[in-house]
Amino acid sequence: MATDMTSPDPHISPKTDPITFADEPIGKVIARLREEHGWSQDELASQLRELSGNLSVGPDQISRWERAHRIPGPYWRRFLSKVLDISVADLSRAAASAKASRDMANSTQPVLRADVTAMVALSARESARLGEQVDNTPFGSFTMTQVIEQLHQLATAYPYRPPGDSLLEARALRDRAYALAEQSRRPAYTRDLYLVTAWSCGILANASFDLGAVQHAFTHARTAMHFGDLCNHQGVQTWVRGLQGLIAFWDGRPEDAVAFAESALEGPAVEAGTATVRAAAIHARALAMMGRAQEANAMLARVEQTRELITHNNDPLDSPGGLVDFPLAKQLYWQANTYLLLEESARLANAEAAAEEAVRLYLAPPTGRQRTGELCHARLDLAAARWEQSHPEGTEEQISAVVSTLQSRYVESVVRRMNRFAVVVAADAGSSHLARRVLAQISAPLTPPALTDDVPSLPIDE
Repeated sequence: MATDMTSPDPHISPKTDPITFADEPIGKVIARLREEHGWSQDELASQLRELSGNLSVGPDQISRWERAHRIPGPYWRRFLSKVLDISVADLSRAAASAKASRDMANSTQPVLRADVTAMVALSARESARLGEQVDNTPFGSFTMTQVIEQLHQLATAYPYRPPGDSLLEARALRDRAYALAEQSRRPAYTRDLYLVTAWSCGILANASFDLGAVQHAFTHARTAMHFGDLCNHQGVQTWVRGLQGLIAFWDGRPEDAVAFAESALEGPAVEAGTATVRAAAIHARALAMMGRAQEANAMLARVEQTRELITHNNDPLDSPGGLVDFPLAKQLYWQANTYLLLEESARLANAEAAAEEAVRLYLAPPTGRQRTGELCHARLDLAAARWEQSHPEGTEEQISAVVSTLQSRYVESVVRRMNRFAVVVAADAGSSHLARRVLAQISAPLTPPALTDDVPSLPIDE
């Protein structure tokens, strides 16, 4: 007998339509899916804390969502989607349904134009709901204080530790600050987090150059400038422009260094603090490298004038300290280096005096609090000034101290400066035992620390 193709096959289960939540409020959706998973409200909260790394959610929050007292925002809907195995789009539609239901419940009676009291009450309820939504942020002032303090500690410690360590910490802080900025609903928080991101990228640029990675340093610097522009902060932009000029200077591109320095000097000096003094000093060095002696000397005078104008800002966001500062000792050895580049015999005595004072200032703090990379530069400038004046006493001592430092704290600019000094010394190697001994010290093998590309992402949660 032929089978009736229109009758249902008793061995095949009838196809069911997929469950949709288009008209169901999000609170009911969360409660239904939680129960289907066999979880209590506390267990669901635990799942969300584990996935998001955010400890602020608890069973009370789940209860408020399910009873429609609160509507989870996009931040929590992203994690609810993964935990409850439902698309973000479905949760967003359910959230819209809940909001529509709440709005309808709050305005079941038409508001007549003449009913001013009802209109005032309705507008107040609407403002209250807006305030609740804006306040539904996963972090607050405590987190902001912690992030800013991390920036201050990172910048302050930079001159006293290997740049590779600072690079990894700056990377973690950059990622954390930007992730928090994406979650923020408070414009002031967003602006400050963008500024932390800008400073972190600036520190990454400095560390990358100290490790010999010029192109990577410029990439970090460009990103730092972009975030500095987004938060409209002249201080960080001036400092990063100066850093770009410094990198170009050591990379043998004085014309680019001048252009970066001029850009950094466009704003008011007082607003940018010592970053403006630093930019003027970079400008002077680059002009000297190009042989523009008169302009270089004029810029050195501007360095002195600018330092007299600056005011000290103790806000760790505006001036994180440490690496970002431009102390007098650093100004002095940069001044010495400018005089040496001018190749004027009358300037050598000035170079020696400035470098000698810089070395004295750098050696004043106790061991462990000395800015060793900068001290190496000052030692090299002191040795060069004395060598070129034909009284090279103490050269071996200075070079030995520099080489010893580089063994534990590699700094690319110091290596390049030492190689330039070696060229000067090599001219006397044929007739001077001292020159040959100094060259033997300089030729000791130095390599930047190896950094693997397989560095794990560091957590951005608290």
